[in-house]
Amino acid sequence: MTEDRDASWLDSRPSARPTEGALEAEQKLDLVDRLIGLEQQVKELQSGNILSPSETVAAERSLASVQASMTWRVGRVAMLPVRVLRVVKRRIVR
Repeated sequence: MTEDRDASWLDSRPSARPTEGALEAEQKLDLVDRLIGLEQQVKELQSGNILSPSETVAAERSLASVQASMTWRVGRVAMLPVRVLRVVKRRIVR
């Protein structure tokens, strides 16, 4: 079948065309579907990395103990030239 025959067939049957009300209802359903999807995305993003206050304090203490260790300090001193070169490179490139 050609496209012209399809178009004329639709024109000959007024019941085959969607009404304005049907089009509006479809648009509303599309918006509701999109809204539900966005709400689900927000829930997933919010629940991804929430720690309880006690877990947050424990994580901060753990990080503080690592940063206070001698190994951390030696590593920071050893990597100082690399960090300085990165900062200089960023300033030159921009």
